[in-house]
Amino acid sequence: MWQPAPAQLPSLGKLAGQKTEVAAPEKREDARKRIELWQHEARDLARRMEAGGTAATPPEGVTAAELDDRRRTIEQIILITGSWLKNFDMVAEARKAAEAARLADSGWEGFKESPPYSILMIDELLNERDAIKAKLAAHQSSLDNFGGILTATLTELKGSEEAENAAKLAVRDAEATKADAAKWRLDAASANARLLAARAGFLQESCESLTERIAAAKAELALVERKIRTAAPKSALLDEDLAKIEKIAAERKVALDKELSAVSKRMKSALATKAQAQAALDTLLESASGGMEPEGAELARFRLTVAEQRIESLQSVSDAVESLIQLENIGVKAYQERAVLIRSKAPAERDKALHDLTLMADRLKAWLNVVENDMSASGAELSKIESRAASISSDDPRFPLINEQRAARSEMLATLQRSSQAVDAQRKLIRRWINEHTPKEDTRTFGERVEAAWTTTCDKVKAIWNFEVMSFEDKFEVDGKPETVKVPVTLGMLLRAILFFVIGYWIASRVASRIQRTIVARGHIAEPQARTLRNWAMIAVGVFLMLGTLSFLKIPLTVFAFFGGALAIGIGFGTQTLIKNFISGIIVLAERKIRVGDILDVDGIVGTVTEVNTRSSIIRSPDDIETMIPNSVFLENRVTNWTLSSAKMRRSIRLGVAYGTDPKQVMEILTESAGRHGLILKDPAPFAVFDDFGDNALIFSLYFWLDLHGGANAMIVSSDLRLMIDKRLHEAGIGIPFPQRDMHLTTEKPIEVRLAKE
Repeated sequence: MWQPAPAQLPSLGKLAGQKTEVAAPEKREDARKRIELWQHEARDLARRMEAGGTAATPPEGVTAAELDDRRRTIEQIILITGSWLKNFDMVAEARKAAEAARLADSGWEGFKESPPYSILMIDELLNERDAIKAKLAAHQSSLDNFGGILTATLTELKGSEEAENAAKLAVRDAEATKADAAKWRLDAASANARLLAARAGFLQESCESLTERIAAAKAELALVERKIRTAAPKSALLDEDLAKIEKIAAERKVALDKELSAVSKRMKSALATKAQAQAALDTLLESASGGMEPEGAELARFRLTVAEQRIESLQSVSDAVESLIQLENIGVKAYQERAVLIRSKAPAERDKALHDLTLMADRLKAWLNVVENDMSASGAELSKIESRAASISSDDPRFPLINEQRAARSEMLATLQRSSQAVDAQRKLIRRWINEHTPKEDTRTFGERVEAAWTTTCDKVKAIWNFEVMSFEDKFEVDGKPETVKVPVTLGMLLRAILFFVIGYWIASRVASRIQRTIVARGHIAEPQARTLRNWAMIAVGVFLMLGTLSFLKIPLTVFAFFGGALAIGIGFGTQTLIKNFISGIIVLAERKIRVGDILDVDGIVGTVTEVNTRSSIIRSPDDIETMIPNSVFLENRVTNWTLSSAKMRRSIRLGVAYGTDPKQVMEILTESAGRHGLILKDPAPFAVFDDFGDNALIFSLYFWLDLHGGANAMIVSSDLRLMIDKRLHEAGIGIPFPQRDMHLTTEKPIEVRLAKE
């Protein structure tokens, strides 16, 4: 848990490059003046930068990005100092509240009334205690959050001070032409340090304010708990309390009836408005000729839509008010059941009252879920309206109608929130009563507890197994008459289907692996091709097995239409790349332009295809490095298949011999050497050509073909050929020249030699 430091932060240098000040811990009045000064200087500099002139024109060498950073720093200083000044007042108020709470706690000497104390007072104290605990937890969470941010800010502040010191050194060592830029950067570093100091001060002030609020909340909590400990043992549910509850409920119902009556009047007006909008739209449509949309029809439809939504909102408000009336009746009934729990001595009556309260709590929980769902839907609709309002101007004729939509939806949302809070409060109150009167000790024997636990477990497992996930309609005929029956799909049915599918797929996988090993061992197909075929075959088996499983369990495919609508968008966006690569793999296999064993060049990666899988393929390079290539790359990018239609590949060797050598003899040596190599194909036969007269040699090229599927390595074969050719040329006395240059000196002017003077 973070604890705030009591020390004040030192004041930093002023803006606009003034010298850094080192200040001792200061009084709060002096600190406020310093912050106001920082804010004043920042605003003054911001105005001068906005007005142009020297403040907005940095010296030569300062970039536009640095100028923008300084502008942002000045703006943030103005904002953070304003927040810091507000925190000064908040800290003072929090200290006063904490001191008042401590005085109230220490000065309380007991209730003025004599016992027994009203149980309604106990309920109020318990509600107050829960509220204080929630407030205390929120303050503590905020304090921990601000403390962590303050620690990080202080670390950043230390770094900014080092940066400011480095800027000072840069000013000291700057050349004359760069002095202005260095001074400007020093001012910027000082401003950044001041911003971090202001931010740290604001965070520290916030932490102090939260610390005082936590102290006040703890004092309030201590006082409330003292009151509860004093009054709870001497409390009772008096007849006057029940009468008071009924009276308050009656008064609230009267107010709600008036509110409901007002809503009904508004509903009549809204219905009349809808009728007028409908009549106006019908008149426009009747006046249309030639099937053309009359002018103003779209606006008339929108006006009708707004009227309908207004009626819908008022109906929702009316339903919410009626539910609040019903909630008052539930509250009175709950207090009556509570009176039985407190007063009755008969266990049967107490158990029945506890059971009834539990049913009420469950009903309120379901009620709360419905209201919260309605609130979510209404909030989403309101966001949609706000978005639409932001996209049109105020002079648009639809703008007033959108405002009506916004007002109606806002009223509906506010009423739902009111209903949600009331239901939740009543539910929490009843749950508290249930917990207070639920027996804490189990007096049953061990055997009875085991039997009850086993029965409960079996019931829960059975309930889970028979839980209805969805249902579908099955049509059939009885005596020639069509009948429709609703068939439930339980969780047990789905689990059986999954188990059946898993077992079937496992058996099919074992059989496929056995077949794969057999055909590979007999030499019918290579291991990589067999593995690829097995993967694709298992996909087909999985599809047919899924269809067979559903048919065996009599679950139609229409059952999964429920999931289709909910998951279509998510699956579509989340698996578009996967589906693209999957379909690309099917196309690659169907076209057979890329097969296992082919040698490919894909985006600079050269290697042999070892696998073609559902999502990607694997290419092994000559260095035995395996690379996974998505199948879509084969269709979207340029791919070179060296063995598409033929495994033959032509290679060449280029060399030069000395001038004066017989070209025919060289060509014979080249073709003879190629013909003697066992891995070079005889068809097409290798041949040599006289390429060019080079600067220093006669240039020849030898062309030959290799079979890539025959195990020939082009680099090794080329190396062997060069060794053979070099040997034959050496035996024939033919040399391979190296570059030569002739230097010519002119004698028209004598060569001047200048000696350096010592």
